[in-house]
Amino acid sequence: RASVLDAVRVSDNSTVVLRRAATWSDEIPILQCLERLRSDPRNRAPPLLDIIPLSTSDDELLVVIPLLRVYYDPPFSCPRQVLHAVVQFLEASSRRQCQTVYIYLRPFQMMQFLHEHRIAHRDFCTYNLMLDPTDLFSEGFHFVMPDFSADGQTVGLNYRDRVDVPAIRYFVIDFGLSTHGQALVTGVYGADKTVPELSWEIPYNPFKVDVYQFGRVIMHDMVELYSGLECLRTLAERMTQPDPSRRPTATEALEHVRFMLANLASTELQREIWPTTYSRLIFTERPRPPRQRCC
Repeated sequence: RASVLDAVRVSDNSTVVLRRAATWSDEIPILQCLERLRSDPRNRAPPLLDIIPLSTSDDELLVVIPLLRVYYDPPFSCPRQVLHAVVQFLEASSRRQCQTVYIYLRPFQMMQFLHEHRIAHRDFCTYNLMLDPTDLFSEGFHFVMPDFSADGQTVGLNYRDRVDVPAIRYFVIDFGLSTHGQALVTGVYGADKTVPELSWEIPYNPFKVDVYQFGRVIMHDMVELYSGLECLRTLAERMTQPDPSRRPTATEALEHVRFMLANLASTELQREIWPTTYSRLIFTERPRPPRQRCC
């Protein structure tokens, strides 16, 4: 059975996503908790638009969220955009900063925010990291075939380069494996089974698992996929240490990115990059738009 389905919300004709969620898991309480914290700008959980009970089952509900798109598509075009994405998944500081630095310190946002509220995601992997496509794909796209137009008839999409969208919002989805308030857990779950400590019998720290999983995302989706992102290799290697005690916390990883932003030359942050291989990530089949200005 499919676990997700797109639909149209009648009130505003917007495309939304319906996702099945088990009533016996921690997912619904966690989503409701995160929704109550919506006013916190560090919160990168997607808006919870509705929860729909099923008349045919007491074991599942339908969760309604906005239509999102996997975070890596369209491709990044300069290192600053990559750091922007990384920080939104990790950063949680509410202190005011220089606006440029603040914008690019958000992707570490969600992990630190979750951990601050004692929530471990436990599947902090590529296909659970999303972006708001509204300003990038003004004509929309097909939910099942994202390389196609919204009606599914035309392959190839018109899109805006990330450089032309001043503040892309990133989100973390799918809290089906998440736990709240548990310092130690067991189980071999998640898309990334390479986490060394995963075990059915020996308890492990789920927060360190989040760090490892996102470290793998940084290494495989960014450092090894794009030329010119070696500045992130040291961070990724620290986050994926086999010994969980040697991995940084989300806060420490964020400080590493802040240091890079403060010390990398502007010309280095704005240098154009392009994927060197398509072996892991498949981008939409359309020509890349010309860059109109520096990022």
